[in-house]
This record gives sequence, structure tokens and C-alpha cells, in this order.
Amino acid sequence: MLVKTMALSQIGGYLKNNRWCKIYYDHTIELDDEDDDWVEKQTKNVDYNKIKEKYAKEMEQDEQDDEDEYETEKAPMTLPQLSIRLGIIIYGELILFPILIQIFSNLFESMDMQKVFATKDIFVLCIFTAFIWTIPLFYMYYNQKATKKIIACCMIGELIRILVYLPSLMKYYNSHEYSIRVFIFFILIDIIRLLILFTFAIHVLKSEQEYTPNPRS
Repeated sequence: MLVKTMALSQIGGYLKNNRWCKIYYDHTIELDDEDDDWVEKQTKNVDYNKIKEKYAKEMEQDEQDDEDEYETEKAPMTLPQLSIRLGIIIYGELILFPILIQIFSNLFESMDMQKVFATKDIFVLCIFTAFIWTIPLFYMYYNQKATKKIIACCMIGELIRILVYLPSLMKYYNSHEYSIRVFIFFILIDIIRLLILFTFAIHVLKSEQEYTPNPRS
């Protein structure tokens, strides 16, 4: 509910402030014929040219403000700022995914319901990810050289980890202690975990932020 409320608030703020989402409307007052005299009296001394000029100036100012807001581009994030997001992803996954496995442990039970698959394995895999990705994390935070190369090496390391873990996964499968459903859920969880990490890593690799030398050095 909290996440949904936050999402709706963000969408509402976007619709309220976006120049393409504003709604303009005319309020028309309908009067009977017998009220024509009253209308004439009320509008007798009204200077329509001044009103027209006033609203024309306001509309021009609003359009100019909207154009300025639209043309203003958000500055790209620096490597130290990106490193903070990367750290949230890495250590957030280290906490979140083992907890999810524990919560939905009934999906990973063996056929005799005596063992739970993936509890230890997913924690070890998250530890491995946190260990190797801490290196580019500090490189990004301190704006060091070869940051993108190290991130690419970490992505290759994750692919190598999959190949190394594959025999262990096949060993579990050949033991016939777990149903095929257990392995499907485990693979899906690991794919989601890596997809989140790789999506952000690719964003960093495509970033135009480069190493800027420290003036003190």
C-alpha cells in the first residue's frame, strides 16, 4: 500500500506539472432571454480589449515558462552518484532475495518436505555478487580510472559464476529429491536478480561520465 501510494503521488505530480498533461476548459454560463437586460447592465462598462490583452500576456508568459521548463535538461549523474545507486542495488539484493526465499520456502521444499532447496545457495550467490561488485563500487565512488572496464569484468565474472554453479544445480536435479517447479522458481529468481544488476551496469557503461583527475594530485 505504501509503494502504491508513493507511485500514485509521483504520477499525480507528473500529470499536474507536465506541460502536455494540463487541461484547459471554458466555463459557459447559459442565461434565458429574459435575462438579457441584466447581462447588458453587468457588461456595460467592461473593457473587453483590456481583458483580452491581460489574458493574452498571461498565456504568453505561461507558454514561455513551459517552454523553458521543457527545454531544461537534467544534468547527467556523476560516477559517485551512480556508485550510491549501485551500492543500494548490490546490498539490497543481498538482504532481499534470501528473505524472499525464506518467506516462500514452501515453493522450494523437497518432495518429502524435509529439506529446503536454495536457502543456502541463493545467499552464497548474493555474497559472491556483493564481493566482486564492491570493487567497481569504490572505483566509481572515488572517480577512478578504468571504472567501466572493471564493471565489464564483473559482468563477465557473473557469467562465469553461472557456468561454475551449473554442475551443482544439475547434481540437485539428478538427485530427484526436488520437483522441477523448485528449479524453475530458483532460476527465475536468479535471472531477476542479475537482470536488475546488469540493467544498471549497462546504464553505467553507456554513461558519458568519464574519469576526471583530482586537481590536488
